[in-house]
Formats: sequence, structure tokens, C-alpha cells
Amino acid sequence: MERKKTVSLCMIVKNEEKYLERCLKSVKELVDEMIIVDTGSTDRTVEIAKKMGATVKYYQWDNNFSNARNFSLQYASKEWVLLMDGDDEFNKEHYDKFIQLVNTSTKDGHFFKTLSYAGERPGKDIVSNLNLRLLRNNKKYQFVGAIHEQLTCVNGKMDYNYFSTEDIEIFHYGYLNDVAAEKNKRERNISIIEEELKKDPHNRFHLFNLGNEYFALGDQRKALELFDKVYRNLDFNAGYSSKLVIRRIMCFDELREYREALRAIEEGLKAYPGFTDLELIRGHIYLKNRQYTLAMDSFKKCIELGPAPIQLEFLDGCGTYRPYQALGEIYFQMEDYQKAFECFENVLRINPYLQSPVYRIGKILNILYENKRYVSFRLSQYFNLEYVPNLLLVAGVLISEGLYDIAMGYLEKAREMDKSDSQVNFLIGINLFYQKKSAEAVKMFIKLPEKSSEYRESLKYIFMYSLMHDLNNIETVLNKIKQSSDDFLYRIYLQLYNVFSGKEEVILLEEDDHDKILQITLAILAELLKIQEFDLFEKLLNVLNFINSNKVLLELGKLYYNNGFKQMAVNEILRSIKELNAIDPAGVEILYKEI
Repeated sequence: MERKKTVSLCMIVKNEEKYLERCLKSVKELVDEMIIVDTGSTDRTVEIAKKMGATVKYYQWDNNFSNARNFSLQYASKEWVLLMDGDDEFNKEHYDKFIQLVNTSTKDGHFFKTLSYAGERPGKDIVSNLNLRLLRNNKKYQFVGAIHEQLTCVNGKMDYNYFSTEDIEIFHYGYLNDVAAEKNKRERNISIIEEELKKDPHNRFHLFNLGNEYFALGDQRKALELFDKVYRNLDFNAGYSSKLVIRRIMCFDELREYREALRAIEEGLKAYPGFTDLELIRGHIYLKNRQYTLAMDSFKKCIELGPAPIQLEFLDGCGTYRPYQALGEIYFQMEDYQKAFECFENVLRINPYLQSPVYRIGKILNILYENKRYVSFRLSQYFNLEYVPNLLLVAGVLISEGLYDIAMGYLEKAREMDKSDSQVNFLIGINLFYQKKSAEAVKMFIKLPEKSSEYRESLKYIFMYSLMHDLNNIETVLNKIKQSSDDFLYRIYLQLYNVFSGKEEVILLEEDDHDKILQITLAILAELLKIQEFDLFEKLLNVLNFINSNKVLLELGKLYYNNGFKQMAVNEILRSIKELNAIDPAGVEILYKEI
């Protein structure tokens, strides 16, 4: 589609080298000029912007996003202004919608959907918000507010009849855990909001945004306190009100105050009857409380309701794939594999990019069919096997089901298609390791590029191999771990080696994140159980005595349960309750099933 109107891209950036090039590439063909305002980058941000053909301007940062945003607008010379952040990416599937919009719109501005990835990696947790992204360059508007800036009319009152909401998507990576932590986004935002509240202590919008920051930091009690201040006498027509309603409910949920959460959901659905997201949360609360019939009713209602209106939608997929996935898990636990299979197929039909339903489908097929070649055949029907990532996904599912010989066929085909793909060679090594061909596996691992993430992950298996078969090489392996990662990970492996050697020296530091240490350690122990190296497992198990976390016995119980040692799991979870006063819904569920 031909674009007939001109567009300026306006951005304010600081230290965005990680995502900036991807961002600019995603919009380059949609705009006629790129105005990048840098507010003090110390990395390669400016270099990347200039390389991509942007005009770079400089602004002395004054803790005010609106001032910087308005500074960028004064350089825009085209008919429309596209507003982006350096860690955004325009959804290429919506190019034509965008071009048609700028060609035909009679409005002054348009709000697009921002799909913000949260958590550890893109694709898992997605939060939807509406943000002003397209503004007619008629000089009638400017931004106000130091943070979470709002548009205002320069001469007169804002009339939102001149604005509309469009189903056009922008992906946002800035709130992934590593990115947010790297930029200290939460602390920066809290500081700015608190300064704004000193000027206007009862500003409900600022209180709401401050609550969001504490929620993201994991302080749900503080977040709830702030949300409650705003919720009293809430105007349900305010632009942020639906977000406040669901965030407040999520606080109750996280704090396990389920009765209050259910009451708040009822109130929310009275104000917003089509808010499917609230019904989905209600279903999950019922599920946590083992009210399975009520949970299933809620998930089925989500499917009937469909997606919430774009102005309300908060969590991606609440009226589509998420309820099918939840129903599939319930049917799977009930051993109604046919219904579970249908649900997971629906998930894949709606969102073919998800991998978790593929693993569930593989497990169900493996349970239902004795002929494992048929399992492989049925699984492969979902994919184009001339595409390496699809071959690796099928192989990964088969490996998880212990069908190593069949998985190797897919891996060999992938290697024929791309001999240099480090992920292919890494998975071949993993497959060999699980087949107890660990020497061959190590030969695959050491060929991996040392700077690759696959090589860093393979060191875990090389470490285990050295403890089992090649102690003379253990110092070399530990040095490789130290060189390829940080001291934190090195300390974990050194502590494991000390435990293996019978040494009592404490290597881990008090200030280390011991919950993360527990997670990494249990992942290693799980691999030893998988390959039935029970003697080494028992030796390394003593490392748990060096981990300062009240979750140690609880997580060990889950590890036993996931590997089929049910009575041992029950024993550890009961010890966890008695000795450490630690339990969670997953632990409760195990006890409920097994006692």
C-alpha cells in the first residue's frame, strides 16, 4: 500500500543500544524523517541512531519526560508524528493498517495498543495498554507531566472526540526484568513520581502510577495501600480506572487474600461487564482453591465473552488462548486426555507461537500411543519441517518425553540444513547426554562458540560430566565457568565442587540471592535425577545446607514430585511446613493429591 502522507518519527532516548536498531528498522519504511533526542547516553545509542539515518538532537535531562517529548516535537517537519520509545518495535503485520490510517484519518491523534513484555523473556507475560502513538503535526498539542506524560491542548480544553483508538500494535521490551533492572527504571520512576506528589499530594493519577511501580518491584502490600487510596470514590470513567481495578485485584491475588479479590472482581464486572480479564483471574483464583467446577465455568465464560474491548484489555489472550490453556491443564490433571488435547490444539490454533501447548500435546500423545513413531508423526503434523526452529521444537518435545532416538532424527536433519547453528549442536549434545553418551555429548559442547549462550549453558553438563568421569579436568571447567559468566555463578559451582569433595568451606556470600542459588542448584540436581546418577545426586544434595532460603525443602519436594518420587516429595513438603513454615499453592496441591 502506498503512503500518501508524510510522517516524522520522534523519540527521546538514553542508553538504548540494546533495542534501538531493531526499533528503527521496524519503522524505517513508515516514516520520512527520524528525530532522535538523546538525554545523556553513555553507550552506543547516538552512534546507532546516526548509522540508521536519524537526526540526533541533544537535551539536558531534567527529570521531566514531557519537556523532552515537547523538545523533540519542535523538530518534526512532516504532516504526522509517530511517537516511539527506543525499546519499542512496530508490529510489521500492521504496516498496511498504519499506512491506511495516515492516508485517510480526519482525527488529530490516535492511540495504539502497546504490548509490554514483562518477566524474564519476551512472549510469556504480556500486558496491554493504550498509548498515544500518532499525532497530527498541527502544533495544537503539547505534553504535560514529568512522567507518564499526558497530552493537552495548547489553546483550550482537550476534546477527545478528535482522537480515536486503533488496533495497531507496538511491542515494548523495556519492562523485561533484565532491561528494567539495567536501567534502574523503577527507582527512577518512583523518584520522579514522588517529586510530583510533593507538589500535589492527592493527585490520583500519580498515586496510581506509584502503586504500579511498587507492584512491579514485588511490594504488593505497598502497592495495594496506594491503589486503595485511589479506589475510594473512583470515577470508573477515568482513563486509568480499569487498570487500577485489575491491578488492585492482582495485589489481593498475590497476597492470597482471595475473598477480597473475588469481591473486587464482582465490583469490577459491574462497572465493566465485558472485562474478560477479570473473569480469567476469577477462574485462576477458583483453581488455586481447588474449586474446579467454578474454575471451569469461569474459563468457559471467558471464551464466550471473547477479548475485552480494546479500552479495557490488560492481559493478552484472556478471551482466546489463555482460557483454553487453563481448561487444558485441568482436563490433563483429570486424565481426560481427549478434552485436554482439544484445548491445547485450540491454543495452538489461536497462538501458534506458544511452545508450552506443544509440549503438552507431545506428552498426551506419548501417553495415548504405544507406537512412538506414530507419536512423532502426529506431532510433526503441526509444523513445516523445512524450517530449523520447528525441527528443534519437535526434537525438544521428544527429548522431554525420553524419545531420544527419534529426536535425533530431527536434530540430524536440522544439522544438515545448518551445520553452524549452535542451538542445533547444543540440543544434539543434550540428547546424547540423556542417552548416557556423555563423552560424545561433551565433544559436541566444546565445539560451541564460547561467546554463545548455548556454550554457557553447556558448561553445566560439562561440569556434571567432570564430576562423574573426569575429575582431572574439573579445575579447567570451573575456570571456564568463571570466564564465561559472573562471580555469582562461579561461586555456586565452586560450592557444589566443595560439597562433592567433602569440604565444609562456605563459598556463597550472605548478600547473594539465595533463592536464585536454589533455583540454579535444583536445575543441576534435576538433571542428575533424569539420567539416574543417584550417587552423585546424594552427594551434591548436601549443598542445600549452604543455601539460606526457607524454600529449600519445599522446592526439593517439588523436584522429587516432578521426577516421580511422590512419597519423598510429601515428606519434604511436610518438613518444609514444620521446620521452615514454608508452603505455596503447588505444595498444597501435591499434599492434596498424595495424602
